[in-house]
Amino acid sequence: MNSKVIPVNIITGFLGVGKTSALLTLLAKKPADEYWAIVVNEFGEVGIDGATLSQASDGLQVAEVPGGCICCTTSPMLRVALGKLARGIRPDRLLIEPSGLGHPAGIVDLLRDPMLASAFELRAIVSLLDARHLEDQRYTLHETWRDQLQLADVLVINKCDAADES
Repeated sequence: MNSKVIPVNIITGFLGVGKTSALLTLLAKKPADEYWAIVVNEFGEVGIDGATLSQASDGLQVAEVPGGCICCTTSPMLRVALGKLARGIRPDRLLIEPSGLGHPAGIVDLLRDPMLASAFELRAIVSLLDARHLEDQRYTLHETWRDQLQLADVLVINKCDAADES
């Protein structure tokens, strides 16, 4: 296995917060000489996020992990996807977008596994928050929403343009 360690960022946030849009913004600023990979969690039969991201940039590989949350039920599939990245054309950066209902702690644990830790280095976990929901108890009291915030190294308040001033 190549000795170059791949930096990894997890982009998390509750359903509909704009994770895919945030990734598209990051990809637009990707250095032209870098090769990036994205692992995206897809629940439906058609990978909409994966298809959208695949068209976003040259020098990009998108791996879709279908069928459930990559944080738990499909973590073996995530392990396989990460193994392929580590053995193949190693990206300069890896971005992981779990489901909006996913708990990123499972991904963190997987990346710290000795078999993967030699190939991947977890960097900042970025959690997006929808400004319209910051005082909505359906969100603020939801265990996964709270866990995503607690694990985050960086919080980004998104959709400010759609929120009221308060």
